[in-house]
Amino acid sequence: MRISIVAAILGMAAIGAWALLTERIAYVVTSGISMNPVYYQGDLVITAKADSYQVGQIAAYHGDIPGQRVLHRIIGGNGSAGFVLKGDNNQSIDPKNPTTDEMIGRAVLHIPKVGTWLKPFLSPTGLGMLSFLVISGGAATAARNRREIPRGRRKKKVKAMSRQGGSLETAAAVLKTVQRLPPALRSAAYFAAALTVFALVIGILGWMKPVVETRTTAAPPGQSITYSYSAKVPKSAAYDGTTVTSPEPIFRKLTDNVDLVVEYKGPAGTFDLSANLTNGTGWHTTINLVDEVAFTGTTYKATAKFDLKALVARADAASAAIGAAGSGAVAVALTARVVSDGLGTMSAPLVLEITPMQMVLNGSAKLTSSNSGSASTTVVPREIGLLGLTAAKARSYAILVLIAAAVIVAVVLLLALRRMPLRTRAQIERRYPQLLVQVEPMASPPGKPVVNVDNFPALVKLAEKYGQMILTWRREDSDDFVVRDEGITYRYRVPLDGPELVDIEHRNRPTTAGTHRRKASSPVS
Repeated sequence: MRISIVAAILGMAAIGAWALLTERIAYVVTSGISMNPVYYQGDLVITAKADSYQVGQIAAYHGDIPGQRVLHRIIGGNGSAGFVLKGDNNQSIDPKNPTTDEMIGRAVLHIPKVGTWLKPFLSPTGLGMLSFLVISGGAATAARNRREIPRGRRKKKVKAMSRQGGSLETAAAVLKTVQRLPPALRSAAYFAAALTVFALVIGILGWMKPVVETRTTAAPPGQSITYSYSAKVPKSAAYDGTTVTSPEPIFRKLTDNVDLVVEYKGPAGTFDLSANLTNGTGWHTTINLVDEVAFTGTTYKATAKFDLKALVARADAASAAIGAAGSGAVAVALTARVVSDGLGTMSAPLVLEITPMQMVLNGSAKLTSSNSGSASTTVVPREIGLLGLTAAKARSYAILVLIAAAVIVAVVLLLALRRMPLRTRAQIERRYPQLLVQVEPMASPPGKPVVNVDNFPALVKLAEKYGQMILTWRREDSDDFVVRDEGITYRYRVPLDGPELVDIEHRNRPTTAGTHRRKASSPVS
């Protein structure tokens, strides 16, 4: 029976652990007055994630600040487009409209004022104190056990234990107490201890620093695209040599052939180059000079040949087709583009103007385009480095796991107390007052067997089996508890070797000192 109860407790604890890890259960410690008079500052509200939410329900969602949880009432909207929420004591609605998936959960349990003391309880100082209490939690049990030990044995045990350190003594007492529990209760106690340690660890990690941290993002790698052009010309007074290079103009009377070079520096990726032609009539066309190509390394160079005469002829043909007179001029807008993983797309424009006399750079054109990023800082949720938890989640789990551990400990303690041996009449009377009948001492029927029962719960089962009350009386050396049925007497006897025997000795103490010494030194049968 008790094993099945403990198994049910462990099963419920496992379900609770699943609910915590899947975020089906969470909590909110209220602050401010936005939900007065339903909730006040410092209240603890347990929430449960739902598949759907209704207007009128109180629900929690994540605020704009990492780790912030907002608990307000749903007054409109829907799960797909977003709910409209508002604090009962607020004049305006919330600026954020969370969807069903973005909801933390709806309020299912309200515990007033618990959050006020729960927060300092789980601060680093509070968690340190809790750790000490966990270690020394068996002191009261050990003290109670010592009180029930006979005086002579107690002195020997105290002397033996006094040679040990206080902390070791307490730890040993707790461990022995747990080891004496039945297997099912012992497993539940170990499980509660593991939960407590887990809650302490994640609680300390969650509360030792704020829930958010400022993270500096390294500057992205620099990128640059540089255009250059050159042309071979005959020796003339127009140039000092026979090669013309950018940014010098190219005089078309000397040459119409230009070599274009585009050089990229930066992370690897893909490269392409295109030219857009216009002639002022509204006409335009795009020519792919270099098709998209992937490259490795940190540099890439592409070349293209320009026939200025052919480009002008293409523009004049388009003008004739639309009934416009050809001007012999065309603008060429070059676009070199590089796409790198993690950096996006970099584009470098360059405009060349071709007239009947020359090819020149557009007045605002730049031969080099660069993209040098800078380091940036962002505020992100702080991670504790354990199970991928953030500090906010660690705090939530610490509180909920401690509550679960406390429930398990309470149930284990209750069942353990019910199984503790009953050593005195007072303990028996407190446990089973409804079964006891006080009678005068009576002798066993002659010729009838007397069966001595090892423990009182066994006598209780016999009384329940035969439908009898338990008869009890007090002798000078013991308390007797008896069940009689079918001629058999079942007896459980509690010797008076503790405080009750001292009372009897006190009542029977002789008046002379010598007699007193002989009485105290003689054994009690």
